[in-house]
Amino acid sequence: MKVKNIFSVIFLLSACAMLAIGRVYDERLDFFEIRFSLILSLIYFVSSGVLIASIRGIKLGKSKNTLLLFYVYIVFITPILWILFEYMEYGFHNTTYEYMEYGVLKYLNFILIVIPISLIISEKFNYSDVSYLFGILFCLSLVLSAVGVIELFSDVEGRLSVFGGGPIVFARWMNFAILILIFYPSSKWKSFRYLLVILFLLLSFAAGSRGPVLAALISLVIYFIFNFRKTFFKVILFASLFLSAVIFTSIGERVVKLGGVDRIIMNVMNGGSIKSTGARIDFIERSWALLVEKPYGVGCGNWQVQANKNNRKYLMAHAYPHNILLELINEYGVFAGILFLLLIWQVFYLAFQKMQMYRNNKFSFYPLLFYSLIFFFINSMLSGDLGDSRMLFIIISMLIINKPLIKPLDGK
Repeated sequence: MKVKNIFSVIFLLSACAMLAIGRVYDERLDFFEIRFSLILSLIYFVSSGVLIASIRGIKLGKSKNTLLLFYVYIVFITPILWILFEYMEYGFHNTTYEYMEYGVLKYLNFILIVIPISLIISEKFNYSDVSYLFGILFCLSLVLSAVGVIELFSDVEGRLSVFGGGPIVFARWMNFAILILIFYPSSKWKSFRYLLVILFLLLSFAAGSRGPVLAALISLVIYFIFNFRKTFFKVILFASLFLSAVIFTSIGERVVKLGGVDRIIMNVMNGGSIKSTGARIDFIERSWALLVEKPYGVGCGNWQVQANKNNRKYLMAHAYPHNILLELINEYGVFAGILFLLLIWQVFYLAFQKMQMYRNNKFSFYPLLFYSLIFFFINSMLSGDLGDSRMLFIIISMLIINKPLIKPLDGK
């Protein structure tokens, strides 16, 4: 895909916006009685439609075959399970849109945002397109961080979030920006990058969400293990700079006052947070009981209803089990879970293989993609639903691009 093409540029900008929003329509973007979200969606649909129509053939491979099969299965099994589940449980005359709203929107957002973008990336993107995509996503993170800093020095109380996206979403974007800063294949502005990493990390702590911080930490620990000799002194230096920022800067002072640091390390200091860890144990127990009873799935968006029906000690307020594997198995059936695990296994192997193959090319995107894959996979296992895991599928789509995502060493 050539970025010089007008539809390519429009698609890149609108697709990144849709990935950031995660919804086909979001009323939060409506200002002055103008439906900007609707305008954005129309631009996205037109540009993506043009690019999909320009695909002349799909070059298949193991990982791509599994990904496409997963998409096809989700698209077709969802309405089938809805019909079976709603008819068997309640009868069609008792089914209302308000009851099915969450599931319908999750399904539509996935098939209208994730699948088209994923397909276009895997078939049309090259090195330059991936570079532009990461650049736009980083700029979005930069905007969020700027708003976060403003919020931090206002009268905000509790966990930091911006634009109504929630603390987990904000922390996820901040930690993703950290990975981009560390692994983006460019030798420019290295010292400035470290300062931005410290800023993003402070803002992530201010959000008080353990999942994204833990996912980023695991990703970086794996990188440290693979590159111990090259990174040991850098890690010591960065840790010193970060502690200095926490202790001696006004931003660090504000973060500490918000209590985000205390919340993030609460599991370690107090032997486990009853509220958070206990809830996730309950998610697992209810999901396992649902799996045993209905291994074929209960339909997109129906996890909460069925989980509460099976356990009436207290009603679960959460609409999903905060684990993509449990969600897939419970709502779409065991086969969906098997497909997902197979896909993850294949893609991790492919990502590591490509990273090692091009390890001597300093302009390779594969280190960034490999560690981003780890980050988003762990995130999807700790929080969010299928729609919130959209960036995991986007990273997978970039990894299965047939053209090597490297620059020749001579720069040509």
